[in-house]
Amino acid sequence: VCINVLAVAMATDCPRPIATSSATESGNDVESPKSVTIAPMANAATSSSRPRATRATLHPMTKTARNVPAPGAAWSAPKPPGPKRWSAELFAGMDLAYSQKDRQLYTGRMKLNYARAPLRNNIDYLFTYGWTDGELSANRMDGWMKTDLDLTPKTYLYSLEGAGYDEIRRVNWRYEVGPGVGYHLIKATNLVVRVEAGFNYQVQNIHEIPANEPDYDREEKNFSQRLAQDVRWNIGGQFTFDEKAEYFPDLSDFNAYRLRVEANLRYWLKSNLSLNFTVIDTFETKTSTGIGQNDLQLRSSIGVKF
Repeated sequence: VCINVLAVAMATDCPRPIATSSATESGNDVESPKSVTIAPMANAATSSSRPRATRATLHPMTKTARNVPAPGAAWSAPKPPGPKRWSAELFAGMDLAYSQKDRQLYTGRMKLNYARAPLRNNIDYLFTYGWTDGELSANRMDGWMKTDLDLTPKTYLYSLEGAGYDEIRRVNWRYEVGPGVGYHLIKATNLVVRVEAGFNYQVQNIHEIPANEPDYDREEKNFSQRLAQDVRWNIGGQFTFDEKAEYFPDLSDFNAYRLRVEANLRYWLKSNLSLNFTVIDTFETKTSTGIGQNDLQLRSSIGVKF
């Protein structure tokens, strides 16, 4: 009885190969047999008694089915983060000396940048304030806002505005505006060189202190051409150097001009923390009576980048 039951089970569950004539041997016309599988015959009772495979039964170690998208469903990849549009830098420095003459000098600077193609906007604000032997020796503030509009990968238009004052040099206030065009001479990952040409209109309110006359204020208006260049260079991974020069020849008086040169060398202690050494030199032919034409500043500061 056992042998008969085993034979019936094997005949029901196991497929039986049969010979067919579909392939032909190479070199003769003799067809070789090819095995074809015949599905096992099963009655309704047998098929209904077997459990169907589900996602849960395929993974018996978990109580619920895996969260796998259904066949043919669209796969939505996570969106990458957008480009960083805002950046900012803060700089702070001080110069303290206590000797024959005491000196306390404080400097600060803030840079704010926004970029969204094809526009770039930069704000630069800096101040200096201090005393020497209890007497005010520095009280100045300058700020600029520059907007660039890219026309091509190398050519752009710009608009430059600025304002400030300098109590020691007797400039009560001043402002300037001017448009122009710029061009990238070099635009690489670690080196950028640009040149610019445009016009500049400046108004200064200057305080005059004559020898034998009462003090008075006067306005100085200058309409000039602006020729400028700037360089930004990443030296290795820890040093950054940038330099900018601006030349303003007066269009109404060829003997009058302004020149401003600035250079910064940074050493990055961390990705957002730096030591900075700055040189700023300004030369103006039109100044208040008794005030020198050249103004040189040497600064050191600590910078934090956001």
